[in-house]
Amino acid sequence: MYNANKPDASELPSTGKLLKSTGIAVVIASALLVTVVLPAEYGVDRPGSDRFWG
Repeated sequence: MYNANKPDASELPSTGKLLKSTGIAVVIASALLVTVVLPAEYGVDRPGSDRFWG
């Protein structure tokens, strides 16, 4: 089952771009963890959205 050609080295992202993308993904995932997941798990309203939404 061979249905795709192997990309050239020039088409692949550089190590720097991969590290930058990984760093951005870690920051976004951490922000979502702190602002969405943990408050939902423990019933804590840290950003104060209860006061805003009523």
